[in-house]
Amino acid sequence: MKSKEIHAFRKTYVKYEKECVFEGYKLAVLFDEKDDVKRYGGRWNADEQTWWMPEGKLLDDVHDNGTLVRDWLNDNQMVMGQYGDYKGPCKGDGVAYNLLGIGKNRYTVQFWNDSDAVAFHQSRQDGTFGNNCPDPVWYTLEAARTRWDELISEGYVRVQTTVTSIPN
Repeated sequence: MKSKEIHAFRKTYVKYEKECVFEGYKLAVLFDEKDDVKRYGGRWNADEQTWWMPEGKLLDDVHDNGTLVRDWLNDNQMVMGQYGDYKGPCKGDGVAYNLLGIGKNRYTVQFWNDSDAVAFHQSRQDGTFGNNCPDPVWYTLEAARTRWDELISEGYVRVQTTVTSIPN
């Protein structure tokens, strides 16, 4: 993220209080803040050109007054959302949608709003799950938007669904 984008992001910043269910949090870090972020355990992902804070560092103390790394990140308006691979588990209920393609398997996509996590469950054309269906694939919100758009561009369409439960 470029400096101008970070400043725009921070103008509408909302404290991020969602439980970390991935490897960590993705951060919006200005150049002059990078040394502090590194000192508290933040890491730079050169491939993605982004800073992130490992989940195991979020509850570390920053000061003797009880301030945690997670609090410091929020005070400095840095947390953009979840980052990395899914570690789970998500709590609460998800909102589910079906994506159906002609002659293709169906996807049930479950959004876990309390965790900013999305599970893509591939099922048979009739919507049932079984031994030959792969385990769900979990995504951060950002990655899920990309995957959703890919499926739509492949000809999948959203269909109305009523889902009572989806296997985790």
